[in-house]
Amino acid sequence: MSLLAPEALSLLLLLAFLLLGLYRRRPKARLPHPLASLLQEAAKEARGPLPWLPTGLFFLGLLLLALAAARPLLPLPGRGSENVAVLAVDVSRSMMASDLKPSRLEAAKQAARAFLEEAPRGLRVGLVAFSGTAQTVHPPTTDRKRLLESLASLEFGRSTAIGEGILEALRQIREAGGKGDILLLTDGRNRTGADPLEAAGEAARMGVRVFAVGVGVPGWTPGPEDPVSAFGFFAGAYEVDEELLWSLAEFTGGRYFLVESEKELSALYRQLARTVRLEVRREEATGFLGLLGGVLALGGVALRRYLSPA
Repeated sequence: MSLLAPEALSLLLLLAFLLLGLYRRRPKARLPHPLASLLQEAAKEARGPLPWLPTGLFFLGLLLLALAAARPLLPLPGRGSENVAVLAVDVSRSMMASDLKPSRLEAAKQAARAFLEEAPRGLRVGLVAFSGTAQTVHPPTTDRKRLLESLASLEFGRSTAIGEGILEALRQIREAGGKGDILLLTDGRNRTGADPLEAAGEAARMGVRVFAVGVGVPGWTPGPEDPVSAFGFFAGAYEVDEELLWSLAEFTGGRYFLVESEKELSALYRQLARTVRLEVRREEATGFLGLLGGVLALGGVALRRYLSPA
């Protein structure tokens, strides 16, 4: 908890003096009264079973009012996070390759599900798909069910535009408040669209980290039965541009990973779910504490009048 006006806590000194004055030691009577013991018993019965409750409520209310005057900032529940994480997934046709089982894209989907399971519930997560162009499949949200449905709807496209994927993810982060991380997954090289390094420069200026994940098994080539073969054999089945992905991560303060199996990919995304930043939004609680303090103080006064109507 932080305070916008900490000087207002000096009011607590007045509260302390008030307490000292209220509970100052009363002088004992010099001449004992013959009915003193009976009078004391009658006074105890008149005060009821909890004689301290009205005073306690009153001073607790004053304490909250003094705290409200200091304008505290509290992490209020249900307000979510200032940060977002955007999953930017390559959906080019080479993602049909089966070196990761059952395919690179299906392995990426499973890893994204693992990320959603492990990530803090308050973290807003978005989904961007890119091939020759990039599009937002789902803007950042805490609704995990909707995100899982969006994951299942991913479709393949032509070519690979890594820079466009980064820029689209940045647009979503900017619209969500400007703070966040990008988890970029691809199996190829940038072939069209914006320069990925220029997009990384924009991410660095925004303070957005790019965690770049390359998928594929070096040296693997598709057989006749592999789905990717239906679209023609490409020059290299393994085309991850490791130098580019390393540069994207290094430039933005993120990390680069090369993954060669579906189990390793899911484990990595679980790890990344614990790495992304989660900053709980804090809001000023002056009104809430002031209202609660006033109710408690007035409740203490009313209870004292009720217990001691005379």
